[in-house]
Amino acid sequence: MSFPWLAQAGHNKAALSEGLKIVRKVIARDAKKIGLSTTELYKLSIREPPPPSYSRSIASREEHDDDTVPESKYGKAGRRRTPPPTPPHPRHPIRSISFLKHSILPIIKGEQCVRHIRETRLVTRVDKSRPAPRGSKQQQPVSAARGVPIETMVWLWRSANPPKRVEKPPVPRPPIVYDFSHMKASKRKAHRARDELAAKRAELQERREKLKADARHKVELERRAIRRTEGRARHQEEERAALLVKEERRKRWEQKNPLLAKAFADEREAEEQKLKKLRASLK
Repeated sequence: MSFPWLAQAGHNKAALSEGLKIVRKVIARDAKKIGLSTTELYKLSIREPPPPSYSRSIASREEHDDDTVPESKYGKAGRRRTPPPTPPHPRHPIRSISFLKHSILPIIKGEQCVRHIRETRLVTRVDKSRPAPRGSKQQQPVSAARGVPIETMVWLWRSANPPKRVEKPPVPRPPIVYDFSHMKASKRKAHRARDELAAKRAELQERREKLKADARHKVELERRAIRRTEGRARHQEEERAALLVKEERRKRWEQKNPLLAKAFADEREAEEQKLKKLRASLK
């Protein structure tokens, strides 16, 4: 059930979520072998019907939205302000090509599920150097309306599999090999003792570095746990504040629209009764 006192941010979040699902579906289906331009991707996405829950939420919001403040028709200098154009498809999750370009495609490109590549295409363009034919459209020859195919470079979106993360194993250190065959026995013994001492020192140094790295990793894990706990607490606090704001908006809406509030409460009560009956029948 939709709540009419929700803010515009909820609508934008729902549009972004459903728009991502639609664009991912279109790219996986139609952009595997042949790339799609942004305009083609927008036209194919508009053909996909939005889910019923999204359509119901849009209809409910348009019906009950009374918190909008009318904008002034004049600016500070007294000049008449031109209102911004409305999106061509306000009831669709992808309401405009600008929303597709600036809100949806950057997210999909960041997921590495799509590639933005340049390819050569034959684009038909009207030759403007020729003089326009005179007379009515019925008297014009058929060749006058035809364009000239030209090869041009265009940017296209093509489906791509996200790269798999491969962890390379650490390269083992080569063993140290010493050759003492050319030395005397006394020097051979001294060099062997010195090299054994150097190997022990290197082993101890490696062990100390490993202990330091383990200690740093342990401290980092503790810091991450603290940050995770603080973030969870902050998120819960924000959720509680959002619930309070939502409750205040609901109360204000009920005070402004008592009849609609009563009808809405009756509808919710009827749905709860249906759920109770259904649960009782299942038992």
